[in-house]
Amino acid sequence: MEKIIYTLCLALLCSLAASNSLNAQLPFSGGQVSGSFQIEAQTYKSDSVMQAPKVDEQIQSMGFFNLNYVSGGFTAGMRYEYYLNPLLGIDDKYKGQGIPFYFFTYSNDLLDVTAGDFYGQFGSGMIFRAYEERALGYDNAVNGANIRIRPVKGMELTALIGKQRNYWDLGEGIVRGGDLNMLFNEMFSCSPETMNIFGGASLISLYQPDNDLFLKMPANVLAWSGRAGVSSANISADIEYSYKYNDPNATNGYNYNAGYGMLLNAAYFNKGISASLNLHKIDNMDFRSDRYATGTQLMINYIPALTKQHTYRLASMYPYATQYNGEAGIQAEMSCKLPRNSSLGGKYGTDITLNYSRVQSIDTTHTMNDDGKYSRTYDSPLFGIGDELFFQDINATVYRKFSDFFKGTLAYMNIIYNKDVLENSGAPNSGKVYANVLVLDGTFRLNKNLALKGEVQHLWSKQDSAITDHDVNNGNWLGLTAELTIGGGALSGLYLTIYDDWNYGNEIEDRQIHYLNANVAYTVGASRFSFGYGRQRSGILCVGGVCRQVPASNGLYLSASLSF
Repeated sequence: MEKIIYTLCLALLCSLAASNSLNAQLPFSGGQVSGSFQIEAQTYKSDSVMQAPKVDEQIQSMGFFNLNYVSGGFTAGMRYEYYLNPLLGIDDKYKGQGIPFYFFTYSNDLLDVTAGDFYGQFGSGMIFRAYEERALGYDNAVNGANIRIRPVKGMELTALIGKQRNYWDLGEGIVRGGDLNMLFNEMFSCSPETMNIFGGASLISLYQPDNDLFLKMPANVLAWSGRAGVSSANISADIEYSYKYNDPNATNGYNYNAGYGMLLNAAYFNKGISASLNLHKIDNMDFRSDRYATGTQLMINYIPALTKQHTYRLASMYPYATQYNGEAGIQAEMSCKLPRNSSLGGKYGTDITLNYSRVQSIDTTHTMNDDGKYSRTYDSPLFGIGDELFFQDINATVYRKFSDFFKGTLAYMNIIYNKDVLENSGAPNSGKVYANVLVLDGTFRLNKNLALKGEVQHLWSKQDSAITDHDVNNGNWLGLTAELTIGGGALSGLYLTIYDDWNYGNEIEDRQIHYLNANVAYTVGASRFSFGYGRQRSGILCVGGVCRQVPASNGLYLSASLSF
């Protein structure tokens, strides 16, 4: 089978080479070829002060080459990848090269049929989401068959079966599922001017043989969900509930409880003001196609974090990782625009955003067996909230344009971060981190082709436990950034950036380190090239609540991407 796949992919490459140009029509079929290429490379220098490890290989890199062919309703594609060797922080099991992703799709007005690898999502993703996030080294694509049918306008039915990607192999479990998505206004030809109504239901079934020598494992695990929502010109609201039958696995301590999740979203928007509210409750919803997998390996579902995704470096030092096996969260946000030519809004108006999020434990009661040991089940009421705080973030942002040549942002974040819960690799009894972050961000337009951006960030931090020897990110930080953007002339698309994060408040004097970086980036069309040198602090990198540990590093780095 692997030889067949490689032969088909090679045929696509030959078709590309035979065409007169990358966007040319293929003479034998009238089809078209497109694709993209990305490479990330870095050198590593050991640094005992910042605990950057010694790396035997001087240069490590990874690359991705996508190639797609389209002709009428037929699409074929593949992705070649190499990790030689993976960048630090990316799982070393990716080491190697090959074509782990390929697909063949036929589409018309009635249906889409895909054979090979595919991504997808049912509802919000609480029971199924397959996607790729390269920054995390995350790829849980399904290899198998996927069909979507649109029998009537406003209705879509999806069915799938396959196995998930597990680095260069496939996981043992077989994932089978179906999804129904309905837009009632389109189905019944109703006018959408007043209110849109939508709903859906999903089903996922996992099969993995029971080969456990000690426990009786369910060979089949079923999960289902239902959702409904409404939206109009000014409001939107939706709710989704999911349920997973008992699924003992390595991440939940092999308990036999069922799992459930409830998600509620509501928003209001009008001229000059908007507000949103998000709530969710999750219990025992870590769902994988291998009961012994851990980390981010072979995840079937996805539950986004109900916290703001900060882009400022110091504010993102303490990101939140979703606790799939038990959390209750809330996020509320309000934005308003103070009117132009007012005393508070100024000439151009002022944008203000307030955001609050809080996540904490759920109420669980474990029972004891006759032998004095905890049973493999527990009580968890749907509306029961626990006492332990996992994370809290209160933040405010004020953005204002002062003139045609200057605009600025003032931001403040107050964060409580439970290190014991959110960093499994941390020392026991690390306690909570209490952090305050203040950011002043301004952009000066020097002329029509040049813009200079500057940032000043400060983080005040304290921790309610003793500092441990391995913990290098303690105390206060100061961050400075300067970026020059060239938007016209011969050097249009050039970015020059220098920034320094200084851990001046570390109680260990030798670790009051400057993390200085310099970077040059150039963007032209759909291509971007970046080259830099500097220090990278250790920490946690999160994207949408999925996280990985990033070790400290010191060296040159290169990034390049292009599309054709």
